[in-house]
Amino acid sequence: MKRCPQCRLTKPLDEFPRNRSTRDGYAVYCKPCHNARGRSIRDRLWGGTRFYHLKHRYGMARSDFDSLMHQQRGLCAICGVEPASHVDHDHGTGKVRGLLCFNCNGGLGQFKDDPMRLALAISYLQRLPMEPSQTTFFREAVGP
Repeated sequence: MKRCPQCRLTKPLDEFPRNRSTRDGYAVYCKPCHNARGRSIRDRLWGGTRFYHLKHRYGMARSDFDSLMHQQRGLCAICGVEPASHVDHDHGTGKVRGLLCFNCNGGLGQFKDDPMRLALAISYLQRLPMEPSQTTFFREAVGP
């Protein structure tokens, strides 16, 4: 059993998060109080969970995000039509490239950010429509 200084209740140890850095191996505050304190700190310091994650994942302050959003006029950096809501970054360097809509961000992810795969996809889409004889050959080659 352990006492939480926030709610002042004595609770079983499984009601406390694990923490290897403390002497007893458990956090000071019970899970509900621990979560409420974390939420309060994120709201106070970063204006919410979203900006907390942007800072820790990409090193972006809220002002950086707002500036990028303003530069892109709130629209996706690729299609320029949909609202930008996702931060796009280079997975190798971690550097932020821009803000994208859900579909464009997902598309880059599906192509694994590989310019060659994207070039091949563009080439594929720009081909002339296939003749009926070519589609028959294609169906025979890959099956029904």
